[in-house]
Amino acid sequence: SFAPFIDLPNKTSVSLELALGGAGAPRKLLKEKGWKIRDPLVVTKTLATYQRYVSQSKAEFSVAKQGYVVSRCGWFSERSACYLATGRPVILQDTGFSQIIETNRGLFSFSNVEEARAAIEEVQANYRLHHAAAYDVAQAYFDSDKVLSWLIDRIFSMN
Repeated sequence: SFAPFIDLPNKTSVSLELALGGAGAPRKLLKEKGWKIRDPLVVTKTLATYQRYVSQSKAEFSVAKQGYVVSRCGWFSERSACYLATGRPVILQDTGFSQIIETNRGLFSFSNVEEARAAIEEVQANYRLHHAAAYDVAQAYFDSDKVLSWLIDRIFSMN
């Protein structure tokens, strides 16, 4: 589901980067379209390099797999949760998670190129607000004390 977003770097003033693996990935085309390309094996070589990459990123932009988008299953990446926990805003293709998690402050959902572009520009224009809000989203929806307590309560209520 990435194809509709291939020209996104030319529609925004913000530099966009992909950590892209796979021998068949169209690196030359993506670079021509304005994407910066990073080797994911370098970025994720160790926990420390991954943490450094996330913490040095301004935000995360991610396109979801088409099956998640079409099914509206609510899929949400653990990588996105890591970005939020470090106060990095997340701009993620909507899979239905926006029905559960509050968006438009620190976390943005998008369904098309224009919504993605608008979210990128909003984060750029109001970064301090969205930086703080990203951490708040992580605390509200992904804090282990809350998530594990909820999960344990659900398990025991099934008996």
